[in-house]
Amino acid sequence: MSGRTRGRGGARRGGGRGFRGRGVGTEDARGRGRGRGRSDGSRGRGGRGGRGGDGDDEFQQPVVLEDIVVHFSRLSPHQLRDLKDSLLNIVAAALIQQPKASVNDPTMRKIVVMVKKIAFYDPEFILKLGIYVRLDLNIRSTANFLLAVASNIKECQPYFKKYFGGTIRLPSDWLDVAATYHVLPDRSLQGKSLPTCLRKAMVTKFPDFDAYQLGKYNKERSIKRKLKKMKQEKQLNPDAAKWKDQKPMLTLKQLIRQLHISQPSFNVMCLLGKKYPLTESQFRELNLPGKFEEDKAGRRMKLPTPETWETLLSEKGNKASTWEELIEHKKLPFMAMLRNLRNMIYAGVHPRYHKWAQNKLSNAQTIAQSRQFPFSFFSAYEVIPRDMEHFKQLIAGQNEDKKKKADPKAKDAKDAK
Repeated sequence: MSGRTRGRGGARRGGGRGFRGRGVGTEDARGRGRGRGRSDGSRGRGGRGGRGGDGDDEFQQPVVLEDIVVHFSRLSPHQLRDLKDSLLNIVAAALIQQPKASVNDPTMRKIVVMVKKIAFYDPEFILKLGIYVRLDLNIRSTANFLLAVASNIKECQPYFKKYFGGTIRLPSDWLDVAATYHVLPDRSLQGKSLPTCLRKAMVTKFPDFDAYQLGKYNKERSIKRKLKKMKQEKQLNPDAAKWKDQKPMLTLKQLIRQLHISQPSFNVMCLLGKKYPLTESQFRELNLPGKFEEDKAGRRMKLPTPETWETLLSEKGNKASTWEELIEHKKLPFMAMLRNLRNMIYAGVHPRYHKWAQNKLSNAQTIAQSRQFPFSFFSAYEVIPRDMEHFKQLIAGQNEDKKKKADPKAKDAKDAK
């Protein structure tokens, strides 16, 4: 028995149990209602989802994608169980080959259809699946995708805050859920607005991030550079397929302003670039931690630069001594070691550090705790050079090409000779 729901909340055709105003299972998947109200209960275009951000130029406008049509039929308990098993198998298959977290990806579109069908009967299952995928399977993008879809389904919204905090582990996940919502083709709110359940859950979760995490994932400068480069590429090739499902590149600063986050005050003021208070009384009024430091008065506040293997490598260069220092001070995580095996070999680290890497890669317990996908190990294996002499010649040639591109005058002078 198939049914159709209009944006205003029409009843299911063909008898049976009717439902009104459901945010799922619509053939008009964008939920454009007629008359007053919308299928998700929000007001107009902005509704209670809140106003947009601060209008920064680097905020990419979401694109309109093809609707996802869901045809409903009455499911027996056995059929519902089979549908849940199928959804679990699809998301777990990302351990072998992770799908692109895009609504234009066929696998992700299939997940959306199955999620909406299951949510009509058991909405809490979707959020339980999301936390299982993130914590047990360690699949970030799929878990974030499930959260974004669930925030757009009315039946899931009462349970959303309960599971959001446990599923989101990093500020990058926090940003990704909001960015993914903006590219959902059937989202209930347009523009930069976010559903109320998502807004409240994000505000509640933000204080859980410490200064180290926020400093590490505060990518405002790099995002501005990327957007500038993308703008230039888009002008050269505006019809390229990669622009059709591009997520907006959100920053912590943008969402802090959009969600009106004020706590913790020190982290918020640093991310917004506020000035340090001029007097001790202002310091106390702002509820900043620690003691007032007069020498910082009136200066822009910044989060401390996190000491990571990336910052040390950038500071001291891709040299054997740098890699050895990271290993000796236990500052090289398993994932960084796995992805940089070739760099360490090329840099010429001491053979004893080769043994260290071999012990890591042959320890079953260490591999299980690393939470890496199986294909990550295959990728690392494929890039390890077999012939070191050929590998060094190849790298030397690449370095020479980079120098020529960086200094075209030297190239022209060489060609003139």
